Parts: sequence; structure tokens; C-alpha cells
Amino acid sequence: MTTTSREYAEALFELAVQGNVTEETSEGLETVISALMQTPEYKAMLASPAIGKEERLNALDSAFRGKIPDILLAILRMMISRGQIGALNGMARNYEELARGYRGESVALVTSAVELTEAQAVALRAKLEKKLARKVTLQFQVNPELIGGIRVEVDGRVIDGSIRNKLDEIKEVMNA
Repeated sequence: MTTTSREYAEALFELAVQGNVTEETSEGLETVISALMQTPEYKAMLASPAIGKEERLNALDSAFRGKIPDILLAILRMMISRGQIGALNGMARNYEELARGYRGESVALVTSAVELTEAQAVALRAKLEKKLARKVTLQFQVNPELIGGIRVEVDGRVIDGSIRNKLDEIKEVMNA
């Protein structure tokens, strides 16, 4: 994530908190990102210096005015004016991270050797929520190199219960 996207996210988040529109701003970001993913040529047009700044700003206004919070529209206008609309995806990720923290939520990246069952995922979520004393959203990925067990990254911490990690620890002890 770039410093630029982080700075825009922090400014947007601060304005959203002041205006009590953090959820609406999250939804607005989803709307904008979704629209730009569906029409990549529109995003390219908004970033193109070959098209006049006023024309790009007018296109943004006509597409989103009244559909997203005014503070989000103002930040997007600023990004276009400064030629930094390319930082939008990073800014949205950073904003969501700030909003989750504000709501007292965490996202845990769970890596396992095989896909977890629904029951295992529910049990893991409950255990993490109890340990962290906050709501936890799980994101899953499968990595067969772990051999077995799971690895969880949450709030800057790593809980590594994978067999691969255990084998590496044994190997270190034997080589010491």
C-alpha cells in the first residue's frame, strides 16, 4: 500500500467519523470500486491526462453525485485533480481496515493445508472472537505445503499451528 493511498484513506476516514457516515462511506467505496471494475475504460478515462480535468470531474459527478456520500465524492475529485485516482483501490482497502478497527472488528487470514469445513470455520471464529474480545471475519486460503494444521494472521500476530512449522522447529532444535 502506498503512502498516498494511506493518506487519502486516513483523511476520508476522519471526515466520515466527523460526519457520522463511516458505514455509508464504506458502501459508497464499494459502489465506486464495483462500477470501475465493471467498466475499466471508465477508470482509464478518469486517470487520463489526455482528457481535460473538468471533463473527468464532470464525468465523476454525473456518475456518482447523490449515490455516494459527498465527502467521498470530494476525495475522489481531489484524487482526479491531482492525477492520483490510481491509488483508489489501495485507499479503499486502507479505509476498510480503519473502519473495521473503529467498529471493533478484526480480519483473520487463515491458511490451511486443506479447505476447512463449515463446522471448523465456525469453531475457529468463536475461539478467535473469545481470545480477541471482538468480532472476527475469516478469510481463507489453502496451501498444501503446510502439510496439516493451520496458520492464522490477525491484528499483526501470527498463530502458526501448522505441521510444516512444527517440523521446522524440530529441525532447528536438532541442528543447534
